[in-house]
Amino acid sequence: MASALLGLPGASPARAQGRYESALLGGRSALLGSTGVVLGVDGAAPFLNPATLVRIEDRNIAFSSAFFRYAHRTLEGWHQPGPVDADRYGELRLDRTTVSDDGLSTLPDATCYFFDLKGGERDGELARPPVGRQTLAACLAKTEESEFGFDALGFSGASAARRVDQAQTLRYAWGRTSAGPSWSYSASDRLAVGVSLSVVRTRYTSALSVSSIVEDVGTGAASSATYQTALSGDSWDLLAHVGATYRLNRVFSAGISLRTPSVHVFDSLDASYQHTLAAGTAAVRHWSGEGEFVAPSPARLAVGTSAEWSRLRLELDGFFYMGQPEFARIAADREEIAIEGGTVTSRRRSRLDVVEAAVPVVNVGLGAEVFLTRDLSLLGGVVTDSNALSSLRGPLSIESRLFFERMSGVHASLGMASYTRYGDLVFGARFDYAAGQMAAVNTFASPVRLDPIDSRELGATLVLAGRISLRTVESVAREIGEAVEGSAAAPPARSTPREPMRAPAQED
Repeated sequence: MASALLGLPGASPARAQGRYESALLGGRSALLGSTGVVLGVDGAAPFLNPATLVRIEDRNIAFSSAFFRYAHRTLEGWHQPGPVDADRYGELRLDRTTVSDDGLSTLPDATCYFFDLKGGERDGELARPPVGRQTLAACLAKTEESEFGFDALGFSGASAARRVDQAQTLRYAWGRTSAGPSWSYSASDRLAVGVSLSVVRTRYTSALSVSSIVEDVGTGAASSATYQTALSGDSWDLLAHVGATYRLNRVFSAGISLRTPSVHVFDSLDASYQHTLAAGTAAVRHWSGEGEFVAPSPARLAVGTSAEWSRLRLELDGFFYMGQPEFARIAADREEIAIEGGTVTSRRRSRLDVVEAAVPVVNVGLGAEVFLTRDLSLLGGVVTDSNALSSLRGPLSIESRLFFERMSGVHASLGMASYTRYGDLVFGARFDYAAGQMAAVNTFASPVRLDPIDSRELGATLVLAGRISLRTVESVAREIGEAVEGSAAAPPARSTPREPMRAPAQED
């Protein structure tokens, strides 16, 4: 975040700011098209609709992790993204300026502890949560995680009797971590309600260094430009989720949840910038400062409907993210220094205020689970991922915007789930495609500026998730103890597991 302070050309991969469905949550939910407003039963439940917690068996640790993500990113015209200052560099037209980058990263997800406050009474149908049941959960989740970087990315080219050499180093890390309690109550055999409270920490760090040398081959004269930025910011906020689910009949159900606008608590920001242009004499602009970094989460209304048969489950969810005039904001008190020909020409204090707005967007997710056997199912889904930020129009100033990428995408997933009396295992992959624009540093303009370029990304994430019952852990520990003491009873007959944490709505 805060790319305006950094002047980041392409630090943010396609999973970053303005794309709300990019986060992998819950494992099972991620493989079902990010659905779970009605039938959620994993670590994503407190963040999609806390009312679904009553569907989860008591005393379970639910964990899920998206272990590895591979991404192939293409940046068109990265090394020469825009117009050239012809008076300084001539008719410069470089070849091979497009950059392709391959990255492999690890993505942590959610860990939740669920337990019953009150067991409740069943209505005679084992497929439904007990009436009067109350479920409490405590969750810690990395709801967004994005890292990208390259070291000493070199480039050499020639055009218009000039030779160009460039080198760029970039490090970028963005993430949101949420933690807090959730509560759900089964008011009747049809209605369940829930609420969750979260403390959200948004963390951003970035460092960028760009150097460019342009040499006149005929005369040997040369000019150079350097561009260096660094930022570290934290934003702490509070928000709540409230929701409800309602069973319309034996097959169809509906759900609704609202994520409230976040309430800002406190923040911190440290940032620096330096640009040097040397052509005979050197001109330097430098500033550094500290201040505010505010990145609130937008309000979201989610609605969903589901259908459950003996061997098929379907869920269709819609997510409406409300627009807000202050999607992110930076306010920094800084000291600016200007140097010309080796002499400080000005030194002054100033304040930088930049605000980024977000427009309303709607995303749709569809998930399906097909039971191959009682204990094994096939999962699949798809979800749109529209960007809420305004479009990029060049040339761009590093002090006019916070975000310098705008990409929209779609996610598709496929996996399998195995259900046993010891716990559940979910594994599969989610595939991503995103396209849009990013801003790159144009060192051939005077002064150096940012120009938008076309960008696209293909990615794949390996998802491995699971759930283990504390009752199973206790039972195994007790059986081991009894075996050591020689008092172990005969093994019980294998019981049929309930999926997922409850039986299907109808039996064959």
